[in-house]
Amino acid sequence: MNIRLLVSFGVLMELCYLCLYFAPEGAGSVLFLLAVNVAVFLLLSFLVWQLRKGAFPGSNQNSLLAILVAFGILFRITVVPHQVIGSDDIYRYLWDGKVAASGINPFAYLPTDPRLARLASADLPAKVNHPELRTVYPPLAQGLFFVAHVLFGSSPAALKLLLVVLDSGTMLLLLSLLRRIGGSPCSLLLYAWSPLPVLYFGLDGHIDALALFFLILSLYYFAKDRPLVGSVAVGIGGLAKLVPLLIVPLLLRMEKGWRRVALIFLPGLILVAGYLLYLEPTWGVFDALGTFGARWEFNGSLFSIVYFLSGSNETAHRVSGLLLVAFIAVLALLDRPMLEKVFWGFVGFILLSPVVHPWYLTWLAALLVLRWSVAVFLWLGLSAIANVVVYQYRAYGQWVDQPLLLLIEYVPVYVLIVWEALRGGILRKSSPARNGAA
Repeated sequence: MNIRLLVSFGVLMELCYLCLYFAPEGAGSVLFLLAVNVAVFLLLSFLVWQLRKGAFPGSNQNSLLAILVAFGILFRITVVPHQVIGSDDIYRYLWDGKVAASGINPFAYLPTDPRLARLASADLPAKVNHPELRTVYPPLAQGLFFVAHVLFGSSPAALKLLLVVLDSGTMLLLLSLLRRIGGSPCSLLLYAWSPLPVLYFGLDGHIDALALFFLILSLYYFAKDRPLVGSVAVGIGGLAKLVPLLIVPLLLRMEKGWRRVALIFLPGLILVAGYLLYLEPTWGVFDALGTFGARWEFNGSLFSIVYFLSGSNETAHRVSGLLLVAFIAVLALLDRPMLEKVFWGFVGFILLSPVVHPWYLTWLAALLVLRWSVAVFLWLGLSAIANVVVYQYRAYGQWVDQPLLLLIEYVPVYVLIVWEALRGGILRKSSPARNGAA
C-alpha cells in the first residue's frame, strides 16, 4: 500500500469525524454517532485487510508510522471540542473534581446533598447521571478530576484533552511494545485509527483512557522482564479503574518465591493505600461500587442468556461472576505467553460482564494490536449497535436491551471465536507477528 492511499483514507476518516459537527440536537445525534462509527470502521477494515496481506512496504515504515500517529492524534483532537453524544459520564467527572477542589471528599455525599448546594451551577450537578448514587470512580481517577478542575475549571473539552494526551501516550507505548515483542509497528493502525478510542475518549471522554495507559505500561515492563515494575503499573491502573486488576492472577507463573508473592500482592497494596486516602466515616467509597456490581446490567451476552433462563438478575450476576473466576483461574494455570492470557482474559471478562458499554471495547482495541483476532476485530465494529438503545432512551425514555440487537452483535462474534478455536488460533503457545499484525 502506498503512502498516498493511506493519507487518502486518513482524510476520509477525518471528514467522517468532522461530520459530527453537523449532527442534529437531541436523540438524532446518537444516530449520527452510530453512522460515523460504522463508516470509519468500514474504512479501517479495508486498511486492516491490506495490512494482513502484507501490503505495507517495509522501506517506508518510518513514514507510515508518522502518518499513523499523526492522523490518530488528529482524529482525537478533532472531536474534543464537540459536546458529548453517547454518554454523559464526564459530568460526574467534572462534579467530582469540583467537589474535591473545594476541599470535600467526593465519596462523602450525593450530588444532590444540600451541603453541596453552594457548588451548584447550570450544568453541575444537574447533568450528572444517577445523582441518587455516590461516585464510583477510584482514587487515581479522582486525582485526575481534581487536577483538571484546578487547571481548567469545569470544562468538558479540557478534561477530554487530558484524556487524549494519555491516549496518545498509550499509542506510543503500544508502538514500543510491538518493537519489543517483534511485532510489526504498522499494527498500531488497529488502535491509532480505530473509531472506539476516538469516539469514546476524544468525544465522550471516558476515564478508561487513564487505566488503559497503565495496563499497556504494565505489559511493556513485563515484556522487558521487569515484572515488579509491571505489577506496580497494574496497581496504579486499578486506582484509575478496577479493570486492570483482572490480570493479577495471571502473574502467578511469572516468578518464584518472594518475587511471586510480591507480584501478586503489590497491586492490592497499592489499591488499598489509594482508597485509604478517601476513606471517611460513611464508607462512601464502596456505596455506588456495590450497587453497580450487584444490580446493573446492559448489553451483556452470556449474562443475558443466564438472566433469560433464570429470570433473576441476582442469579445471573452470581453465575457470571463464578464463571469469570473459573475462567481466569484456568488461564492463570496454563503455560502460555502472558500476552495470550491477558488478551483472552479481557475477552472473557467482557463476554461475561453484566454491563458492556461500547467504550469497554477500547481495552480490546488496544490489545488487538498485540494479538490479532478476526472475532475481536469484528466485535469492535458491531459494538456500535449498543448505541441504538441510547437513542431509544433519548427519544422515548426507555432503556431496555433489545434481544435482536444482542443477537446481531454477539452471534457473529461467538461463531468466529469457535472458528478460531477449531483452527488452533486461541491460546497459542507463542504470539508471532505475521504480515503486520501481532
